[in-house]
Amino acid sequence: MAEPTSAAFRGALDLSSLLKPATPATPATAPNATVGERPEAPGSELRVPSLVMDVTQDKLASYVRLSERVPVIVEFTTVRMESSVSLSQKLVEDVTRRNGEIILLRMDGDHSSEMVTAFQLQSLPAVAGLLRGSPVPMFVGDQPADVIAQVIDKIIELAHQNGISEKAIADETAEIAKPKLPPRHQAAYDAIEAENYDQAIAEFEAALNEAPADAIAATGLAQAKLLKRTDKLDLQQVLESPAKTLSDVLLKADALALIGHFEKSFQAILDTFEVASKEDRDVLRTHLLELFKVAGANNPAIPAARTRLTNLLF
Repeated sequence: MAEPTSAAFRGALDLSSLLKPATPATPATAPNATVGERPEAPGSELRVPSLVMDVTQDKLASYVRLSERVPVIVEFTTVRMESSVSLSQKLVEDVTRRNGEIILLRMDGDHSSEMVTAFQLQSLPAVAGLLRGSPVPMFVGDQPADVIAQVIDKIIELAHQNGISEKAIADETAEIAKPKLPPRHQAAYDAIEAENYDQAIAEFEAALNEAPADAIAATGLAQAKLLKRTDKLDLQQVLESPAKTLSDVLLKADALALIGHFEKSFQAILDTFEVASKEDRDVLRTHLLELFKVAGANNPAIPAARTRLTNLLF
């Protein structure tokens, strides 16, 4: 099992944390407009280099902001399946005929394991939606053209229900805006990239001192603490070894969270919580709540875990 990098871990948790509210600037319909700038009036056209774009996982953050204004679908390709070529052709044809209703991003899934984990994909090729930075499951494997069209119709409908209804216009002169983060957030992420987790923790704590309601800093702090706890950890050994002690359980839960398997991570803690002493329950509960922060508020595994925790407590 390959050990994920810190950058991969960050990306797999909460794509929406890469977003920053767009600032009113030059209307996106102007020549040489920078993609991602908010237009002055709703319904304006969004200029992009192309309606179909190949992206890499380290550059995906730059495209996330597009999904605030136009529905986006992300195709994860693979050379291991011939059907991936057929799927790509159908997606390109469908997106092209819609003339700007939706944007297609294509990513090499074989070399983007972190994003495959982030979108919780079980196999390749696969397609997922992206609305306001949040992944939306679509389908796995090649599908008939009419099925693909129906699913894309649903994504567009869902986008419109959430106020995402602008039209994309292909313009080779358009540039993709790079995501910007507040200074302390950026410093913390830079520290994570350098594997200086103590510095990252300090930066996130400072950000929270300045703005206690900073949800991104709270999530980042929990992530940085997890990275510190699991630094140099032999993931394969931890994941394959039975958890015999309380420390083993907490470590296995951390390891599962580190690779994005939050449902199993929460389950490991809750299974032990069910038979634990009161003292151990306090430790397990505190650790579980910390991992909730790591996962991010929108993680789909959290509601069920919260419900089970409540039932066990009362």
